[in-house]
Amino acid sequence: MASSMRQNVIKQSATESRSNKQGLELVHALAEIERLREELKTEIHERRKLKKKLDNRKRLHDLVLRNFPGARIFVFDQEFKDLLSQEQPVDPFLPFDDDLAMKLRKTFDGEFVHCELHLNERYYHVSTVPLAIRGNLVKIILCVVRDFTERRKLEENLVNALKKEKEIGELKSRFVTMASHEFRTPLTMILSSIFLIENTSPDNYSTEKLVHTSRIKRAVNNLTLILNEFLSLEKLEQNKVEVLSSEVHIPEFIQDALSEMEIIKREKQVMNYHHVGEGNLARIDHQIFWSIITNLTSNSLKYSKFGDTIDITSEIKTDSIVLTVKDSGIGIPEDEQQFIFGRFFRARNAINIEGTGLGLHIIQKYIHLLKGTITFESQLDVGTTFIVTLPFLTRELSQEFQQQKFKL
Repeated sequence: MASSMRQNVIKQSATESRSNKQGLELVHALAEIERLREELKTEIHERRKLKKKLDNRKRLHDLVLRNFPGARIFVFDQEFKDLLSQEQPVDPFLPFDDDLAMKLRKTFDGEFVHCELHLNERYYHVSTVPLAIRGNLVKIILCVVRDFTERRKLEENLVNALKKEKEIGELKSRFVTMASHEFRTPLTMILSSIFLIENTSPDNYSTEKLVHTSRIKRAVNNLTLILNEFLSLEKLEQNKVEVLSSEVHIPEFIQDALSEMEIIKREKQVMNYHHVGEGNLARIDHQIFWSIITNLTSNSLKYSKFGDTIDITSEIKTDSIVLTVKDSGIGIPEDEQQFIFGRFFRARNAINIEGTGLGLHIIQKYIHLLKGTITFESQLDVGTTFIVTLPFLTRELSQEFQQQKFKL
């Protein structure tokens, strides 16, 4: 009996122990469930906050894009981390160097920043404004970057067009001013010579006729040179110069060109021409070469004294022709030699000598067009020497001139 009661007590004790253990496990399980539930609530809350934050950023981004179409948007914190992309460094196109950082950092002091960037042949406008302000501190700034390259190019083209228009206006104005003087002188000479011929006595008629007809021819030739210069300049300015290749007998060609210059010679002036070397033929553009010869020679005659000699030399080399024109005239002041190829330029010692100031400007452009060179040496009251080198116009080079428009 006692043994049976002891066994029952043991069984009951074991049952209670198991029950207590199960109860503790249940309590622990319920606590874990509660903890997980709280963590889930926290995670849901954080996710909602994150979603709200992302929604706010998206609204901000969309708002800025609506107001700044085609722009790149950045929201920087004080470490210049882009909060929209959460990436560091910033978009590679933005050169975030010390100079840009120093400019943008002013926004954290409450300033509105506007600056321009020139990068990889593109132009960008950068604007920043303070966004999040806590007390007196700016924590976040908005940065808007807009590409205005096309607008910049349009503005530059407009400026260039206006500049070109201004140059054309000045060219016309200077032409009118110059023409009123340069045309008046030969026209007056022509009229006076005709009047004197008509009123010359029969005894001196033959002599006076020869003198005055020579003056008329010289005046007409000057007018022709002036008109040719302006026609040439207009063609050069409008890129309408055609380069024509032809085989030319150089000595005969230069002699023909110099014969036309006989009219404008002063009293007892001499043009001494000499051809060097055995070769006589060269393939060139004869019209441009004619313009170069007559222009340089007429300048030497105009700026030389009575009785002076002008030395003209030609030489045919392996692949080029060299023309040298030397005079012992008034020369070019050393401090003005750098300007002599400029449009309408006249040296101070040539102001009272007839001329347009276009001749050297035109032939330099012709020579550059033919890929040649022109050099000179000059000394005041001693004389000037010009040396022109022109390459032969081979068939390949002629085709290149026909296929291309040259920007002069």
